[in-house]
Amino acid sequence: MMETVRPMLYKGVYHFFYQYNPYGATFGDIIVWGHAVSYDLVNWIHLDSAIYPTQEADINSCWSGSATILPGNIPAMIYTGSDSKARQVQALARPKDLSDPFLREWVKYNGNPIITPPEGVKDDCFRDPSTAWLGPDGVWRMVVGADRDNNGMAFLYQSKDFKNWERYEQPLSSGDGTGTWECPDFFPVSLNSTNGLDTSAYSGSYMHVMKAGFEGRDWYTIGTYSPDRENFLPQNGLSLTGSTLDLRYDYGQFYASKSFFDDVKNRRVLWAWVPETDSQDDDIAKGWAGLQSFPRALWIDTSGKQLIQMPVEEIELLRENEVKLQNKNLKPGSVLEIEGITASQADVTISFKLEDLKEAEVLDTTSVDPQALCTERGASSKGAFGPFGLLAMASKDLKEQTAIFFRVFQNQNGGYSVIMCSDLSRSTVRSNIDTTSFGAFVDIDPQYNEISLRNLIDHSIIESFGAEGKTCITSRIYPNFVYNEDAHLYAFNNGTQSVKISQMSAWSMKNAEFVMDQTKHFCAASVPTPKNEQPYRTGYHFQPPSNWMNGPMLYKGVYHFFYQYNPYGATFGDIIVWGHAVSYDLVNWIHLDPAIYPTQEADINSCWSGSATILPGNIPAMIYTGSDSKARQVQALARPKDLSDPFLREWVKYNGNPIITPPEGVKDDCFRDPSTAWLGPDGVWRMVVGADRDNNGMAFLYQSKDFKNWERYEQPLSSGDGTGTWECPDFFPVSLNSTNGLDTSAYSGSYMHVMKAGFEGRDWYTIGTYSPDRENFLPQNGLSLTGSTLDLRYDYGQFYASKSFFDDVKNRRVLWAWVPETDSQDDDIAKGWAGLQSFPRALWIDTSGKQLIQMPVKEIELLRENEVKLQNKNLKPGSVLEIKGITASQADVTISFKLEDLKEAEVLDTTSVDPQALCTERGASSKGAFGPFGLLAMASKDLKEQTAIFFRVFQNQNGGYSVIMCSDLSRSTVRSNIDTTSFGAFVDIDPQYNEISLRNLIDHSIIESFGAEGKTCITSRIYPNFVYDEDAHLYAFNNGTQSVKISQMSAWSMKNAEFVMDQTYEIEALDAGEFCLVALL
Repeated sequence: MMETVRPMLYKGVYHFFYQYNPYGATFGDIIVWGHAVSYDLVNWIHLDSAIYPTQEADINSCWSGSATILPGNIPAMIYTGSDSKARQVQALARPKDLSDPFLREWVKYNGNPIITPPEGVKDDCFRDPSTAWLGPDGVWRMVVGADRDNNGMAFLYQSKDFKNWERYEQPLSSGDGTGTWECPDFFPVSLNSTNGLDTSAYSGSYMHVMKAGFEGRDWYTIGTYSPDRENFLPQNGLSLTGSTLDLRYDYGQFYASKSFFDDVKNRRVLWAWVPETDSQDDDIAKGWAGLQSFPRALWIDTSGKQLIQMPVEEIELLRENEVKLQNKNLKPGSVLEIEGITASQADVTISFKLEDLKEAEVLDTTSVDPQALCTERGASSKGAFGPFGLLAMASKDLKEQTAIFFRVFQNQNGGYSVIMCSDLSRSTVRSNIDTTSFGAFVDIDPQYNEISLRNLIDHSIIESFGAEGKTCITSRIYPNFVYNEDAHLYAFNNGTQSVKISQMSAWSMKNAEFVMDQTKHFCAASVPTPKNEQPYRTGYHFQPPSNWMNGPMLYKGVYHFFYQYNPYGATFGDIIVWGHAVSYDLVNWIHLDPAIYPTQEADINSCWSGSATILPGNIPAMIYTGSDSKARQVQALARPKDLSDPFLREWVKYNGNPIITPPEGVKDDCFRDPSTAWLGPDGVWRMVVGADRDNNGMAFLYQSKDFKNWERYEQPLSSGDGTGTWECPDFFPVSLNSTNGLDTSAYSGSYMHVMKAGFEGRDWYTIGTYSPDRENFLPQNGLSLTGSTLDLRYDYGQFYASKSFFDDVKNRRVLWAWVPETDSQDDDIAKGWAGLQSFPRALWIDTSGKQLIQMPVKEIELLRENEVKLQNKNLKPGSVLEIKGITASQADVTISFKLEDLKEAEVLDTTSVDPQALCTERGASSKGAFGPFGLLAMASKDLKEQTAIFFRVFQNQNGGYSVIMCSDLSRSTVRSNIDTTSFGAFVDIDPQYNEISLRNLIDHSIIESFGAEGKTCITSRIYPNFVYDEDAHLYAFNNGTQSVKISQMSAWSMKNAEFVMDQTYEIEALDAGEFCLVALL
């Protein structure tokens, strides 16, 4: 989130428009207008972006602007666009459908831009038009911020029709040496009431406020405005220059504010952007940056000299669990905890009464910089009357605390001055955090008035209002140890004189409700139970920076991973781009800008899945599915722009796209996911594309001599009746004599081919022989893929849309798959991301030639540390053995079990058994003979939460033995609305002669399990409520009636993989296992 654009009230609905970077947690190259609506300024509905770059006038970004309600009750937006020449110009937009209460769609004026930079103003110093006002002469006016020769100004523009604007000869206001004025605001305030006034009001007793933003602060002055002479005269006669004499809305972190008139409640409402003050690396790590102050009502003080601000009354809707104090004396040096509320999310009002001020410190405050004074004399610096106030977001031992306090000084003339400070010097023990303290004087006489303080505390932001809103300070804080239930709140007095708390009320604050349009719930940022804000974020599995995700490639020693990515949200979106990341080791990754995004007619509605092929001359090419202007799924071609760039950052699309359109009889939305192409012995390229004809899935075969012009072969290469669309088909050779991989175009040696297709949310495969001259593929079992229990699967858990590639450096085939979320869509939106990748696996054919083997690539061992070993450990019936000494939430575990005297094994006819149903029926708590035995991963200490990965051995009726492997999720969480489906598959191993091995990659919310050295794989997603980080435990267990032996076990803690942004912006983990490289939602 960036700056506030302009709030608006229209037909009873509050609209909030804001600058938003959909691609990251920093200010980006492309900025759009985010949009949210509310009925009460507290609970919000997030909508799709309202305005985004589409015209020449705003093609490089849509920046800040303002809303005006025109005659006929028609809203209009004037905003700053960055045009094709990178000039800041002003553009006009109006709602498409006034009957839509949320005004979701906006139409731009075809005459844009309506205003261009005036002479003498740089192209990049002309922005942020204000709300317009209608003069008594029927002419519209507005101001636009600018800079001429480093002098900031608010240019005045006039229009009769709101389309054609002329600049008035003189600025309405200006300030020497301030640089560009940003987000100027100009509005009237009543001298007789706390009610607000319409921006076009001219009746009654009023003055005008001119506000300008510069130097990262919002300054204002109050004065008189004459529309007939078009001049504004500040009451102090001084222009805004940023001196200590100038007034500020807020003396802390509070910028780019906007106000609007609420005609329903007759008030002026103020809102501002509150930036982050941690590092950019931290912003990227959190995945979001910037928030809004809570809306404030604004009016002029009875003195007429300054403005008053207080939170709008609707905030009281969130209050609960009130705690009160009255007439409590705070002796010198005392600290009083305020208990009974949630101190990390609270609303606190407190009033202090002072007596006999003659002992107050003497100070000439006329020439004092209050911020410097607050820095010099912080909360630990004893005075007479003060410092006293509140210690917010404090640890129990007070090593971390944010002090908001007052100090009273006696002036040389016998009067008294009150200073208000926000002391951040001890707000965190973390380094590289901006802990600047803030301060300002409060216009109050403590001889006759109590000194009040109101604090809105909301985790990383504290908004403080002194003397009923005369002085406001907003602070951002980033404590290391203080969050949720670990936060404490104290009243304190570090002065030598006693002060009295005359009254105090404090409330816990409920979460506001944030929902997506169409009532898709969006949970509030604070998570009440977990200590870690992202407990399910993984540590060494690839995830996109944020949001929703779904072919890999090796080129010149660099691994490239391209993935479907929704830059606008954590669900499958209307617009999908190709995310891009690179690695030298398949473990540590560099995130790059998206490689391919919708720009052509062939992909204007999205760029979906595809594959990479290395062409002769070592030239990579991508063929991918685009959703064209007719919403057809078509295939398109792209190549790198610069082969000398090792990261291949930029890609150029073929101007002849699309290269393939849906064939006859195939629906427009059932033709997608081209495979890596292979070159036949005849010099002709082939590839397959997934499709569906009459609900029969198939892999259409296409041929090309030049990689641009493709023709469909008369018969599909493979098909399956009743499966629906085949997604992400893959076709490649595997060697029968080696675990090494083969190039996709290999035809020499002893080999077979694998045909993989995705349907029903699972990836199925068959092994067979391929004849390029006859263009046919014959599965070795003679059966086509239909999704029956006879079909093989890469993985029997959550594992889909896989892609493989040939690694010619290490002579291996590497497999990767998308692992979807199995919590709710509401949870995905709340987390801000959805989907991750399985850890890369090496893949080869088993010596039997009947199935594939998969194991994690060897590079994963780079992350291992703190090995723990066990050997020849007997597990008696009913035993549970904790494996200590590792980080159980982020681990790599290998274990082998040896069984003896299997004659006691349960008898079962496994020929007609569905293994998944069997694992569900006979889970980890169901006693057998030999089994269940295995591991309890991501388990709580009391085992109320646990994920059991186990084996069970059955005796067949013919006297042989069958081994089933299960991942039992039934107790993986105590949370509701989580998919806890258990998974299972048989393992092709004879336990009479072979030990049964299990390898588990445990990474917070994902467990990848490899049975019998990779013969059977099961990937599970889990979402425990209590188990994360150091609260996670790992156990070996045996719930059978027969003993089993752990012949050997090795377990390692796993370090975080490194995930950095391009240009080596490193993303540090927020906590163990968390890389959280997320863009703002």
